[in-house]
Amino acid sequence: MPSCLHPALLSRLRSLQRSTNVGFHRVATSDSGRSVRTWYRWHRTLGDRFLIVPNVTVEPLGLQHAHVFVEDARPAALVFPFAVEAAWITPDFCREVLYLHCLVPTALLGRFPKLLQSIGKASVVWSSSGWQQLLADNEALLLPMRVNGSGTDLLQRCPFILPAMMELWTYPNSLPLAWHRIHRCLGSSVNRYLRRAVRQVNGKSHITEAFHLLQKEKLLTQQVIRYHPLLAVSVEVFVLARFGLAELTKLLSSLRRVLHAVETYPTDDGYWCRLLGPHRLLDAILGLSPEERAKLAMVHFHTKRHPTPRVRFQYERLFDPKEKRWRVRR
Repeated sequence: MPSCLHPALLSRLRSLQRSTNVGFHRVATSDSGRSVRTWYRWHRTLGDRFLIVPNVTVEPLGLQHAHVFVEDARPAALVFPFAVEAAWITPDFCREVLYLHCLVPTALLGRFPKLLQSIGKASVVWSSSGWQQLLADNEALLLPMRVNGSGTDLLQRCPFILPAMMELWTYPNSLPLAWHRIHRCLGSSVNRYLRRAVRQVNGKSHITEAFHLLQKEKLLTQQVIRYHPLLAVSVEVFVLARFGLAELTKLLSSLRRVLHAVETYPTDDGYWCRLLGPHRLLDAILGLSPEERAKLAMVHFHTKRHPTPRVRFQYERLFDPKEKRWRVRR
């Protein structure tokens, strides 16, 4: 396997990131530059260190991104029903904080602060859906715009979109295994999510159909890549940047020589950012002007503790497929 910083490998990852194909087999067979067998061998060797997650704009589905930081996390934090991913991070290289990336139904926004009390002392950054970019030298920086919640009746027409989306945040996220987890979780109630009879043998086709609908509504934008070998040789900085789009683009352009990847989520007053780069990235941030550094807040660093905490969005508790709406009372 080539070095995680090899230009050819990073080019493959960027190509994968831009794809709106769902399912590893479709990705492998659509890449004419590398054999399907090579793709599968690479995927199998990396295991849970390589995750491909469809990036869906969730606001029209009645969801909001919440970036939660839990100090002195209780065991309940790892079974928090809204979380789709987690990481151990630190603000000072001494204390550890549990970071939970959550998707919260807008119907539960008022109750969310109370629900957080059960997992520890928590603070939250709210954002719109984000955009990840593995950087190439000749590629323009792209930052997302804030998305409003005006939406679609897609969940009412096809509630199976919800389990299809959420199970692909979990390793292994191949379509057959995602279908197996869905069927095991929902049992006979899976029928309530589907518009037609359950295909037991070829259940992954239900997931494919759900993502076709998301593509048709232009809600599936790219793939989010979690590639741990690149993380292992890099530093990941979590930071709230209180800059407008043009200002942040200019700032990130000045840091470009020390960035491998940028992930940005629009907030009310700026962007929530995950910056991945060599350790020189820390020196570059410290070298920013005092005025620029004054607009950076909630700076945390990925501790890269292994294994990565396992969490899952518990759609079976949060959504009522019969009524086709979020459960307000929990």
